[in-house]
Amino acid sequence: MSRYKVAIQALPAQTFSARLGTNTLTIELQWMSRLELFRVNILTALGVTLTAGRILLPGVDLLAGLYPPSQISYGSLTLEGEQPTPDNLGVTNLLVWSDE
Repeated sequence: MSRYKVAIQALPAQTFSARLGTNTLTIELQWMSRLELFRVNILTALGVTLTAGRILLPGVDLLAGLYPPSQISYGSLTLEGEQPTPDNLGVTNLLVWSDE
């Protein structure tokens, strides 16, 4: 089993690439001030959208239940720690990938 932290910054919006096992994904985080939540979009290295508009919440696997189901196993990507805000993102919480 592999498990490691994906680096995120305490910013209201960011786009970054992350190597998750044998796959590289682009992750977009955007703070929605009205709802006080982060919206997440995840794309493959080729720019194909895996998921869009998911909410970043502690304990929720962002890669679960992709539709249509992918032929590739991406593992899980979960936020651990406190509810994320632009001030505490990556400080009092961690984005963790696992190949389980």
